[in-house]
Amino acid sequence: MISRDTVPGLFPSPAAPTLKVQEVHLWALPSGTKEIADYTSLLSSMEMDRAKRFRFSDLSQRFVLDHGRLRLLLGAYLEIDPRSLVFAENEQGKPRVSWPDCRLRFNMSHTRGLTMIAVCLDAELGIDVEELRVIEERDAIAASHFSPLESQTLQAQPEEERDAAFLRCWTRKEAYIKARGEGLSLPLDQFAVTLAAHDHPALLHCAWDEREPQRWRIEHLQPTAAHVGALTIGQGDWSFLHFTWPAGNQPQQAFGDRL
Repeated sequence: MISRDTVPGLFPSPAAPTLKVQEVHLWALPSGTKEIADYTSLLSSMEMDRAKRFRFSDLSQRFVLDHGRLRLLLGAYLEIDPRSLVFAENEQGKPRVSWPDCRLRFNMSHTRGLTMIAVCLDAELGIDVEELRVIEERDAIAASHFSPLESQTLQAQPEEERDAAFLRCWTRKEAYIKARGEGLSLPLDQFAVTLAAHDHPALLHCAWDEREPQRWRIEHLQPTAAHVGALTIGQGDWSFLHFTWPAGNQPQQAFGDRL
C-alpha cells in the first residue's frame, strides 16, 4: 500500500476507491499548473522528452500535469509507487500498463479546462471530452469525417443546437475508435453514432461489420456545464462512478469526491 510519504506533498490519500468488476470509475481533473516540478519528478525520461517537444509551454505543462496525475491514480489503484509504472503502446499508440496479466484498463482525454480519466477491470474502453464551443467550419468537417447519416442528422438539428450536436457526435466517434485501440486507422465516415439531444447514445452501424453495435456501449458524459464527452466500453452490466480530483491535492481530503 502506498502512503502519502511515497510521493511527498502529492499523494492525497492512502488508497484509491475500491474498483470492482463491472465498475467504471470516471475521474474529472480540473486544469492547472500548480507544483509542476513535483509532477515532473513522477515521469519517465521518455515522457519528459515528449513534454519538451511541445512548442508552447502551456501544452508542455499540461502534458506533465496530466501524465503525473495519471501515474498517481494508476499507482493508487495498483498499490505501487507511481514512478515505477511502465507503459507499453500498441501500433496505433494506445497505452496500457506493461505488467503480465494486469487487469487494469484506462483511457485519458483532455480539452481546455478539463482532463478525464476512465479506469475499469478486464475491458477495453475509450473516453473523449470536448469543451462546448462554436465549431469553426463545422459543416465542412462533418462532410469530410462524418458518415452520410450523421451529416444528414446534424443538418436536421436546429441551428442553435448544431455545435453541441457536432460535439456529441465527435466525442462518441473518438471514444469508439479509442476503445478499439485502432485510432484514425478506422475510417470515420464508415460508421455512425447518434448525435441528437433526444437520442440514446449508441453506435448505429459499421460498414465493415454489422455486429459491431451489439459489441459496444456508448455513454454520454456531461462532466461540467461547459464540457461534453463520451465513454465507449464493451457491452455489459456496468456501473459508472464519478469522482473529482481533490482541489490542490490537500492530504486531509479523500482521494476523490463522489459527484
